[in-house]
Order: sequence, then structure tokens, then C-alpha cells
Amino acid sequence: MKNLKNKFERVSQKFVNKKEYYKKIIDKWRLKNDLSMYNSANSLYEKTEALFKEITENFTATVEGQLKPEYINKKIKEFKRVSKKLNDITKPVWQQWIEAIVFAGSLVFVLRTYVFGLYHVPTGSAEPTILVGDRIWGNKTVYFFNKIKHGDSVIFDNPRFIYDKSSKINYFWQKYIGLPVPLLGLSAGPDNWVKRVIAIPGDTIEGRVENNRTVIYRNGVKLDETAYVNKYPLICLRKTTGFLPFNSIGMINIPGFLVSVKKLGFYTYDPEKSYDNQPFYSMKESEIKKDLYGLPILREAYSPSYIYDYETGDIERSVDNFGPIRIPEGKYWVMGDSRKNSEDSRFWSLLDEHLIHGRASFVIYSVDSEEALWIFELIKHPIDFWFKNIRYNRFLKWIK
Repeated sequence: MKNLKNKFERVSQKFVNKKEYYKKIIDKWRLKNDLSMYNSANSLYEKTEALFKEITENFTATVEGQLKPEYINKKIKEFKRVSKKLNDITKPVWQQWIEAIVFAGSLVFVLRTYVFGLYHVPTGSAEPTILVGDRIWGNKTVYFFNKIKHGDSVIFDNPRFIYDKSSKINYFWQKYIGLPVPLLGLSAGPDNWVKRVIAIPGDTIEGRVENNRTVIYRNGVKLDETAYVNKYPLICLRKTTGFLPFNSIGMINIPGFLVSVKKLGFYTYDPEKSYDNQPFYSMKESEIKKDLYGLPILREAYSPSYIYDYETGDIERSVDNFGPIRIPEGKYWVMGDSRKNSEDSRFWSLLDEHLIHGRASFVIYSVDSEEALWIFELIKHPIDFWFKNIRYNRFLKWIK
């Protein structure tokens, strides 16, 4: 019985300390003629007060052998439930908002970290399976129950990213949040990449160039990759993103996605169709980067890629000649479907399993835009956005 009494004292302490506060709030609602809140809170207060008195009196009766501990324990639980409701309903509005925001933020954090991820695709390394501007759903639970297998399109952190471990706060922010907040000194986290798993632990992988065409051998067998490797050439285009022609205001840095930037990039191109009738990206003649002869700069599918010596301009090696490499436990060999536009295991070797978030499941929606936020594209091109930029045929498209 002493344990029950101590338990009740702990449970009831907040009510005893805040009785005057509860009365003050309830009386304020009565004076404001807010009958709905007054009646609800007053009813809870009277019920809590009645339970408090009953339990206090019953302790004496129990000592005398008139009541059982099970009955008092049941009443304590009821008191705890009712007093919590009373405490919640009388909280200041600002406190309720803060608690709601903290709860929602914590829930989103857990869901985004362990259940699913929503990803914006900024590069064309997985074309034509995944296009620049796709927003994809990443399943983070799939590898809790299944092993990573050949052909999976896995989502992972940039393996070359270096975390700021000099600051615990910034390290946590980079690892779990990732969005840059320059005003608070919080840096961006690693980019998320999507590549296809070509080899898993225990496999032996080898890349060759045969008849000037790249091929992959796994465990001594040449792979048929026609189902997913990009068969189209890539064309070089000039693109512009952002709005602002400056990157800072005084000492304050402007977030990078707001700054106007011109860049060159390679995009999947169907040479059998005109520029304004391309199946993957809308293209304009003015965006085409041309060589000295006035011809579009192209990268042909299945042609070898090379690493050059930037000082001499000489070819150092072809990244498509590698191996044979045996894949150890906890490592994977991954490659982009658009081999001519992908920085993958050919460049930075094996992918650590701990960097993998999950598997790319499907495209939620797709906007033909380089902008980090699609609203920017809408502002820039309010008419074309609805009729040209939105790829309605890619909505809810499964990624194979």
C-alpha cells in the first residue's frame, strides 16, 4: 500500500501545484462567456478534484481493510488520465503550437530517416529511367526485410562527401537534415544519388571495351543491359537556374538555389526527332552548345569514357576498362543507366552499404526543370509550365 501511496503522490503533484492556475484559466473563460471551453475544462477540473479526494480518503479506508489495492490502482489510472486532459486543455495556445510543431517535426524526422524519402533528381545519370526534374519516392524499409540484389536502383549519399566533424551540431544537421541555413551557420549535407546495382558481395565484375563498345562481365558472363542502359546519345545544352544576379547581401550569403547560374550539361537526345518534339526534355535551338564546325556536341551511347590529364590534355585511362574485381562483404558495384553521364563505381570504386538509404520505387511527379523548387519554373514560365514542363505521363511511374 505504501508503494501505491507514493505513486499517487507523484501522479497528483502537478494537479496540487496547479490548482490555482486551473481555476484562474477556467474563470477567465467564464468571464469571456466562452461556455464551450468553460464547461469542458470545469467538468474535467471537478472530476479530477473528486477523484483526488476519493483516492486520498480511500488510502485510510484501505489501511482499515475496507478496500482492495486493485480498486485504488484503477482509480489512480483514471485520475492520471483525467488530470492529463485538464492540463492539456488549459495550456497556453503558444505552448500547444510549440508542442504540435515539435511532435510533427519529430514524426517527419523518424519517417524520413527510417521509412521513406522524397527526392528531387538534379542530374541525368540515370536517364532515361529517371530524368532531371523527377521527384521520386524512396523506400527505406525494403532492405530491413530483403537483401540488395542485382538491378536494384539504390539511393545513397554521395560517397565522396566529407562531413564537418568539428561541430557536433553541424554534423548532425548535415547527416539528418541536409538543407543549408547560412544565417545559422548550418551547412548542406551530401547529395543523394541513384545508381543501379551491377554487382553484389561475392561477385566478380569486369569492364571491357570491345569493338569500341563498352561491355560488362559479371562472374565471367557478358551482361545484356539493353533493358536499362541509355541507348540514346547525349546533347550538350546551356541551362540557367535561379533568379538573383548576386550571391550575397552585405555579409549575408544568399542560398545557392536562388542565385542565377548558367551551366552546361548533357541530356538524352533522340536524333530522329526535332528539338521541339523531344520525348525526354524540351529543347530550344538557342540552348544547343555547338563545336567549331557549328555542329551539336554529342556523346554517343556505349562509347568509352576517359579520364584526362588536365595539364597536358592526354588520356590517362578509360574508366570502362576495369577489373576483374571481386566484391567484398558490405560493398557494391553501382553504375548509372546513362553511362556517358554518370560518376559511379568506375570513378570512385565500391559503394559502402551503410551509405545506402533504400530503393527508388516510383516517380511521384515530374517537372522538366533544372530549378531546385518547381515554383520557380512556374513563376518564370507560367503558361509553358502547365503545357510543356509538367510530364504528366511520368506521374506515379514505377522505376524498374
